[in-house]
Amino acid sequence: MRKLLLAWNLFIYGLLFSCTPKDASEIFDRVEKYMETCPDSALLLLNQISQPEKLQGKECADYALLLTQARDKNYLDSLQSDSLIKLAVDYYQDSDDKVRGGKALFYYGKVTALQGDYEKAMQAYLDAQERLEGAKEYKLQAWIQEYVGRINDDQERYDMALDNYQKSIFYNKKADNTLGIIYAYRNIAWIYAVRQNMDSVNRYVEAGFSLLNGDSTSSVFPSLMHIKGVAESSNGNYLNAVSYFLVAIRCEKVVDSIPYYYMSLGDAYMKLSLFDKAEECFKYILSSNDIFVLSGAYNYFYLLEKKKVEYGKGMCQNSPFIEIPLATDSCSEGDFNL
Repeated sequence: MRKLLLAWNLFIYGLLFSCTPKDASEIFDRVEKYMETCPDSALLLLNQISQPEKLQGKECADYALLLTQARDKNYLDSLQSDSLIKLAVDYYQDSDDKVRGGKALFYYGKVTALQGDYEKAMQAYLDAQERLEGAKEYKLQAWIQEYVGRINDDQERYDMALDNYQKSIFYNKKADNTLGIIYAYRNIAWIYAVRQNMDSVNRYVEAGFSLLNGDSTSSVFPSLMHIKGVAESSNGNYLNAVSYFLVAIRCEKVVDSIPYYYMSLGDAYMKLSLFDKAEECFKYILSSNDIFVLSGAYNYFYLLEKKKVEYGKGMCQNSPFIEIPLATDSCSEGDFNL
């Protein structure tokens, strides 16, 4: 409610007073104060600058950096432009301001990674890391390690990724950023899941849950539940896996993550010979625009049909009744008791 009131007040303020370039530095100070706690308000303030193309020098660079950062924090990835953030990168390249220079390089890496240019993104992250050497921007340094780790993870350089995530934990501890530590634990757990080391998966997932301390509303909670379900499924505990996947689905607020959870849920149903439920899950995935998810869905449809044929040949009677956990309408702390 407080964030809504703040956004509304800023909107009214914008109607009464549309900022001109000469007012920009004052606006930027307020934008930086709101960026972490109220990124929507930060973006609203930036949009009040009526002629940003007239900004020059440092103000132009700061505007480019803050607008890229605000769009990122408001999940407006489709609006990101590498030419915009490059203005900040170029300006701060020879500046003594290590923090803004490092931050500009970090966001340049994020934008180029979104465009699929991982080589350019990696170089930007490494340059940002070098620029911030000696600075006490621990949270930013933790992010850099995390995103370098993601690229290494995607390229199947798992040992390097593990090292990056461990360094992310180191910096997050210095920044007293518990949420960042939990995300690092989750990322490490995923690598061990790929390597089929389920003991290590469970160890890092449980460490993450321990730090959450019962907060099922946290943004990292659904993905931890998903990994827990993957571990249960790998151990043949498909009913338990279904329970975890259902919780992950109903608690997830990032829409793009949900198809991945349905893929895992459908796989668990298929292994329980609950083919109709599995098919419903895979059909849901077809609404996704993610090519990787869609290819996975079609592969599962093939496996499902194959499984049906095998099941029909091997069974001359109805399958036994299996009681499946049901998803509720809310995400509560009771989800930890699964």
